Amino acid sequence: MFSSSRSIFLVFAVSVVITRMVVIWSMAIALLVFLTASPAAAQATAEYGHIVTGNSAGLTGLSSKINSTLSPGKKAGSVPAPDKQPGVVTGTGNSPEDANRRALEQRAGQDAATLSLKSMPAKAVVRIDGKPVGETPLLVSLAPGTYKVEMEGTRMEFGRQQLTLAPKETREIELRLSAAPLYPSHITLQ
Repeated sequence: MFSSSRSIFLVFAVSVVITRMVVIWSMAIALLVFLTASPAAAQATAEYGHIVTGNSAGLTGLSSKINSTLSPGKKAGSVPAPDKQPGVVTGTGNSPEDANRRALEQRAGQDAATLSLKSMPAKAVVRIDGKPVGETPLLVSLAPGTYKVEMEGTRMEFGRQQLTLAPKETREIELRLSAAPLYPSHITLQ
C-alpha cells in the first residue's frame, strides 16, 4: 500500500498529531467545565465523586441548569421572543419562580408598589420572603408591606435587604453581592 518509508513516517506523524489534538481538546473542555462550575459544586464533586444538589447556596442554580439540560421538553440555549425585553418579566412561564411571582403580583391589588431589583453582578436569583421569583434585573409589583429580599449570584455571592413598601410606591433596589464562604453551610442528598 505504501511504497516508501517516507510515506509510512508521514502517516504515523499525522496519526500522532491527531491523537494529541484530541487529547488536548478533551482536556480543554474538561478544564472549561471545571472552571465554570460554582466553587461549592466543584468541591463537592471532588470530595464526593458526583454533583450534589440541594438547598445550599450555589448548588440549586447548578441543579436547575443540569435539569434543564437533561429535560427533553426544554430547549437548551433557546432565544427569547424579540418582543420580550430583558428584566421585564411577563409571567407566562410554568416555572416555580413564575408561579411565586404571579402569586405576589395577584395579591398586590389596587395600591400595588413597584419594585425594580438589580444586582451587581447581574443574573442573580431573587427570593422574596424566601421564595424564588426570578433573576435580576427584575420588575415586580407587590402589595404594600415589609419584605425580605435576598439575591444569590452565579458564583455563590449573596446579598440581603429588608424593606417596607408604601402604597403605590416605586422603588429601585440594587444590591452589591458579597463573596460567599468556600464551603456550603449544608448539603442535602437526594
